[in-house]
Amino acid sequence: GVIILYSSKLSVTPITTDHDIHGRWSYCRISINNTPLLLFNLYAPNLDDPMFFQEISAILHKFSHVPIIMGGDFNLPLDPILDRKSTCRPASCKSRVHLHTLMSDLGLIDAWRIQHPSDRDYTFYSHPHSSFSRIDFFLVSKSILPCLLSSSILTAVVSDHAAVTLTLDLNISSPPQNQWRLNTALLAEDSFQDFLLHQTQLFFQENIASTSSFIPIWEAFKATLRGNIISHTLFTRKQASLQKTQLESRISTLDATFKATANLDVYKSL
Repeated sequence: GVIILYSSKLSVTPITTDHDIHGRWSYCRISINNTPLLLFNLYAPNLDDPMFFQEISAILHKFSHVPIIMGGDFNLPLDPILDRKSTCRPASCKSRVHLHTLMSDLGLIDAWRIQHPSDRDYTFYSHPHSSFSRIDFFLVSKSILPCLLSSSILTAVVSDHAAVTLTLDLNISSPPQNQWRLNTALLAEDSFQDFLLHQTQLFFQENIASTSSFIPIWEAFKATLRGNIISHTLFTRKQASLQKTQLESRISTLDATFKATANLDVYKSL
């Protein structure tokens, strides 16, 4: 079964709730800080059941205008290579295809993977198959990513599954201000083009070989490149400011020297 709990200390107003009679899923549409959210918890069948994810997709599409936080035991790894450790080759899985389609349609992102693009960690160990897999995770709307502080996989102590944490800054009653935008004028600079090419090659050389799913890698790449561009821009501005200060100081010194000596060589230097 599944359940959704929230602290009484939070300013939460439930709007709509529903659940599956078999205990496979439950959702609660809420308002927190005057912002709507859909909390969805699921426990997927432990066999390849694409119809289950079709049902989940149909439900979630009713709330496509609301930011979604969906978590639970999906009973499948999103990436059969990066999210699984076994001596056996992964079998084909129609449910995984349907889940990736659902994520693409609704703009959902694996919260843990976006912060750990190439890390390997697991939430479940299967004794019969001697395999590790990450089958418990959170999927969140892209619009929530600015609020994402952290996501961690804890040690499995009480359960045979490891708990997964998701920490958000829920003070999202107003949209983020001063949203970053790329200064497109930089694209005309050869040095910036070389910088973009180098950063892109470096990222995919380190990450693309370790995954069979491009979606989390693409999202992680965009976030990483944005940070690199911001750092590069700040460094370039700092260097330009330093050069300007040094040049102004030299000009000031030469100007004072020329005024004092009327030396033509000094004038030429100016």
